[in-house]
Amino acid sequence: MKKIYSWLSTPYYFNPSFKFKVKVSISMGLFVFLFLYIFKPFYLASFVGIVLQYTAFIGFVTFLGIFFILSVPPILFKNYFHEDNWTIGRNLFLIIIGIFVTGSCLWYFGSLLKSFHSFGTISYLRYLFYSYLVGTLPVVIFIFLNEKNIREKREKKAVKTINILIKKQKKEHKKLILQEYITIYSDNKKEQINFKIKDLVYITSQGNYASFFLLSDHKKGIKETILRITLTNINKELETYNNIIRCHKSYIINTKFIKDIKGNARGYLLISDVIPFEIPVSRSFSKNSLKNLLK
Repeated sequence: MKKIYSWLSTPYYFNPSFKFKVKVSISMGLFVFLFLYIFKPFYLASFVGIVLQYTAFIGFVTFLGIFFILSVPPILFKNYFHEDNWTIGRNLFLIIIGIFVTGSCLWYFGSLLKSFHSFGTISYLRYLFYSYLVGTLPVVIFIFLNEKNIREKREKKAVKTINILIKKQKKEHKKLILQEYITIYSDNKKEQINFKIKDLVYITSQGNYASFFLLSDHKKGIKETILRITLTNINKELETYNNIIRCHKSYIINTKFIKDIKGNARGYLLISDVIPFEIPVSRSFSKNSLKNLLK
């Protein structure tokens, strides 16, 4: 039971793209059509001469229902569908609602077609039961495979990022002699900041400016110095230092001041005794890659 709950609570990426929603809707509609047409369960064998038309109609309505559920609720309930809150359980619940809406529409339209032999004998609840029998299995399989595919892609991206960092460190197979002091100039070359690399705690962007947070002279806190320069240019100046990494689009950190990592697949945070808040981490970093960098 705990494993099921853990799986349902697993962070899940809700893909907002129109292309993805159309793809999922078509796949579900096509599956339902082919399954019903080939196996002809639930009285369908008695629909002599109209099985193809009726199953195609069910597949089309399934396509519309799933597309509606994937498109309209996220617009109306943005906070509920926010990426940070989305899980496998929520995604499964959304699809279950989609099956309910689709099944209800199909039963209603079908009840208007009394000429369909024994259709009038199928109650609303039984029709919903049939709908869930047909729709639940492919939905669960799709969610499982899609989550696995997304997770593997992120892990590959993280490995690729680490390999790039390693290649940079081994570039030209020369051992770099790092300076104890470093000087960084502003973008207009009119200002500069000079500090010991071991005293650098972290750097963050402030619009067109960057804030350097350094250990104070008495090691009792950190002090801030502002320079007009982008984090991209700073990162180029510091890329030879293995313990200095750009962990986020807005942060460069000195890993020696980081004591722990927390979070999950939706995003990780770096914890420090010196920094009074948690530093966010780009999704290109996996937890294992972060642990390797922080060693």
